[in-house]
Amino acid sequence: MKLRKHLSICTNRLFVHRSCVGRVAFSVFSLFLLICSLPGLAQQDSLAGRMGSNVQHSSEGQDGDEAGAGPLSVVDSSAIDIAKIRFNRSEVTGFEVATISRNLAFGDKIDLRSLPFKPLSRSLPAEYMEQDVVDRFTLTNTGDSVKSVYFLPGFYCRNIELSAVGDDGAWAPVPDTLQSNRFLGAIVVKLQGHETRTFYCRFNFVRTNVNNIIPRLVERDYFRQWRSSIRDRDYLLDVVTYVACGILLMMIFYSVAVYLQNKNKEFIFYALYTFCTAFLLFLKSYLNLSGTRFHYFYEEYLDLMMMTASVFTYLYFVRQFINTKEQHPGLDRFMRWSKVIMILFAIFFTLLYFFTDKYMLLNVMENLVMKLIFFVVGITFIVYSIKKKDTLLNYLALGNLALVVFSIISLLIMLLKIWPANNESSWSILNRSIFYYEIGLVLELSFFLSGLAWKNRRDLVERVKERERLKLENERKEFEKQMAVVTAMQGERDRISADMHDELGSGVTAIRLMSEILKTKMKNQSIPELEKISNNANELLGKMNTIIWTMKSSNDTVESLIAYIRAHAIEYFDSTPIECHVKLPPVIPQADISGEKRRNIFLSVKEALNNAMKHSQATHLQVDIATRENALIIRVVDNGVGINPDQLRRFGNGLNNMRRRMESIGGSFNIDCDGQCVLTFEAPIF
Repeated sequence: MKLRKHLSICTNRLFVHRSCVGRVAFSVFSLFLLICSLPGLAQQDSLAGRMGSNVQHSSEGQDGDEAGAGPLSVVDSSAIDIAKIRFNRSEVTGFEVATISRNLAFGDKIDLRSLPFKPLSRSLPAEYMEQDVVDRFTLTNTGDSVKSVYFLPGFYCRNIELSAVGDDGAWAPVPDTLQSNRFLGAIVVKLQGHETRTFYCRFNFVRTNVNNIIPRLVERDYFRQWRSSIRDRDYLLDVVTYVACGILLMMIFYSVAVYLQNKNKEFIFYALYTFCTAFLLFLKSYLNLSGTRFHYFYEEYLDLMMMTASVFTYLYFVRQFINTKEQHPGLDRFMRWSKVIMILFAIFFTLLYFFTDKYMLLNVMENLVMKLIFFVVGITFIVYSIKKKDTLLNYLALGNLALVVFSIISLLIMLLKIWPANNESSWSILNRSIFYYEIGLVLELSFFLSGLAWKNRRDLVERVKERERLKLENERKEFEKQMAVVTAMQGERDRISADMHDELGSGVTAIRLMSEILKTKMKNQSIPELEKISNNANELLGKMNTIIWTMKSSNDTVESLIAYIRAHAIEYFDSTPIECHVKLPPVIPQADISGEKRRNIFLSVKEALNNAMKHSQATHLQVDIATRENALIIRVVDNGVGINPDQLRRFGNGLNNMRRRMESIGGSFNIDCDGQCVLTFEAPIF
């Protein structure tokens, strides 16, 4: 029975900072139940952090942690002498408690004296959260002057209604003298000099598990300083919290900037996730002990909804960021169903909150069901990411793992009280569970940024590869188009050359043949015109053959060019006084050469042979053909008279034509007349 009692007590007094353990509650739930079975833990105050440091765990005397707390004055062993209170008093001695149904409206005439009161203890039973609570206590003022104090039934109380019974036994309500901008968890009590009165304070608790039921009496002039002193004790923790919020704010700006530049809508959801998380942490510190309606609404309802919204938007971000729909379909289905379940439970929680006064069911929904969902989603994502050999998933998993680990540390520090609170020490921040959650959150952001940097680098490499691929694809298409044009041109050249050979060639050959027949018949008559016709026909036939050879695409090779030059040279000097020799290279490269290059090289060499025949007076001519370093070199050497510089004008037109032809194809033409006349033609063949 004792173990069951301890379990019941501790189940209703979960972590004060609920938002810090949303993803890890279930992971330590079994450990939590074991710890809660310890007798000493059942008596600890549920208000952790800065509030927990204000609770005196002794059974009598003044609050040892409150600066300047004075001795108590007890009249008739139960009355509390407010004249002897120095600054404040927080103790359960002298207080009795009872409960009534919330169906009885405030302001109804109810005889509270008939309620079954019992001595007030430090533990807060869960059933008190769903009922109105009535505190009974007696105050006396042994001083001569009027004394006013603030009375706080506990933390996070509201709807406070105070009545009193005087020395004469008369029953009278105590008016609320606080102003509109009030602290909702307190009410002013005033006693005349040497007056003793018994008070009945009816109130109800805010439905949150950060409550306690330890009453406090604070001098009226000291109330503002009392609240400030409690808040200032965790000044360093507030600084750390606000720094974490600042980091989250920068992430919001970054995410919005990425969306505006790249139109990546997943970063809008990451901005919403960081906003919800930053809003959650900021309000946790900023609203502490503010005692406003919004503060109570935040502790009861809004913090869980903000946490749910942050997890929901984070899941949407992850789905879009790593493209789970295509790359991880199983994980995508799990996340989609997780979001649906979270929405349904959030709706159910909202209906319970706004339309019922239930606390136990809300507590189970918040600290077991909802956080169990968060835990299952987080652990499933981590396990799945570890199994997959995906670097981006691993970065996100490491961030979530850091958050889970530090959230567990945060929960254990709250439950086990590993380090006793010492608010006077500069290291007191290490006692605060939310501090470790914020460390986990910063680590999660760090791993996310690392993953984002890796993804950006990967995307940059992929974009460069895609650009190169598109460039190569365009070049390939352009090359194919050019090849198609070249093929068409070659086909057209072949057609023209075939037509010239078949049509013009046959016609010129017929003219030449008929002129020769005519010359044979007219042996005794010399007709110069007939001789010219025969010679012109022969010359025209040679030029036409050259043109046909040039245009035919099958001759676009170095081997064909060399063979044609050799055949022309030997044929040209046949039956002439000049002895012609052609020297070929040992190895002829198997390379293609364009028709334009072939034509210009051949015509240049032909012009050189023609000049040698007409003007060199040589008896020997040699054509040396060689290849060297992707170049074709042709040297025409004769033993004639050479070229006289004084007669250079005579040959100027032919030499200029040869130089112009070679330069047009990127080659060169040189003349050397030292002893022998050497004409050198050099042209690239690749």
